Amino acid sequence: MVSHPIKVLIVEDSPTAAELLTFIINSDPALKVIGWVDNGERALNFIKWEMPDVITMDIFMPKMDGFETTRRIMQTTPIPIIIISASFKREDVNKSFQAITAGALDILEKPRGPDDPQFADMAKAILNAIKTVAGTKLITRRFSTPATPAPPATAIHALPDISQIIEAIAIGSSLGGPQALSTIFSQLPAAFPIPIFVVQHISHGFTQGFADWLKDVSHLKVKIPQSQEQALPNHIYIAPDNNHLEILKGGKIYLSNEPPDNGLRPSVGHLFRSMAKAYGSAGMGIILTGMGRDGVEDLLLMRKAGALTIAQDQESSLMFGMPKEAISIGAAKHVLSLQEIIQLLKKMAKF
Repeated sequence: MVSHPIKVLIVEDSPTAAELLTFIINSDPALKVIGWVDNGERALNFIKWEMPDVITMDIFMPKMDGFETTRRIMQTTPIPIIIISASFKREDVNKSFQAITAGALDILEKPRGPDDPQFADMAKAILNAIKTVAGTKLITRRFSTPATPAPPATAIHALPDISQIIEAIAIGSSLGGPQALSTIFSQLPAAFPIPIFVVQHISHGFTQGFADWLKDVSHLKVKIPQSQEQALPNHIYIAPDNNHLEILKGGKIYLSNEPPDNGLRPSVGHLFRSMAKAYGSAGMGIILTGMGRDGVEDLLLMRKAGALTIAQDQESSLMFGMPKEAISIGAAKHVLSLQEIIQLLKKMAKF
């Protein structure tokens, strides 16, 4: 982590929104707003003279939008960027997730003002996100679309020899998950024969846009399921806002409004527990980049039930929190890089 105070640059074309963000960020003594600019061109000029620790980035701005600004920053001087968007329209959210692909780390809803009943929670989410991403080690990125397959990575770990039949795959991820998931799903064939279930920690309201964005980069069918829906091969099912995703025997999907697990609904843990019960040794659990411990003990339940369990390795994880915790308690039978996970999935599907 960086030393305090964490220096934040606000890139936002609305003076009212910028003033509100400044108020929120400066309310925390660990953070300090060092500047506000109203478009991407000015952001690029600003960081030539003073380097922030974190940037909050609007998407729609004059002269240069948030996607292009993020792309240029990540190509030259990588800085942790959080997208803060006010719109849930498909084309607007899609542009926000393009910025995620370009290297932004998180996406949050723009706060609506102190009189809004959700203001305190939204402000807290912004403060926590800034503290979480500050000091994250980033690499200079050569921009490409997520649909463009990444070159095969040099093998770090031996791919496991899979002898068991896998009937369902569950994936859990948090910070860095959208990039990791888009990389995986963009490289799987349309005829992938196993249903995939995903819990991605994401801000409320962005789940449908997240699913739509994955649909655009994947050959598989991506959807937010209905309760009692039957899971099908070559489908990716994304957990909806405010519901746990649960898989029953026979591949029936159930959406549960049971209490949050450690403050999270949907939770990775709830999905993994249901997988252990419904599929046993015919299940596969993958824990990707993310912070915290959600799903860690439940991945161990899957392993004890005979499932194939995998954690993403440190080198390819943006945030090694969840995978590290899973590895530390023996929940992950195998530790693989992102590209090795893709190779394994394609091998399992005989592609």
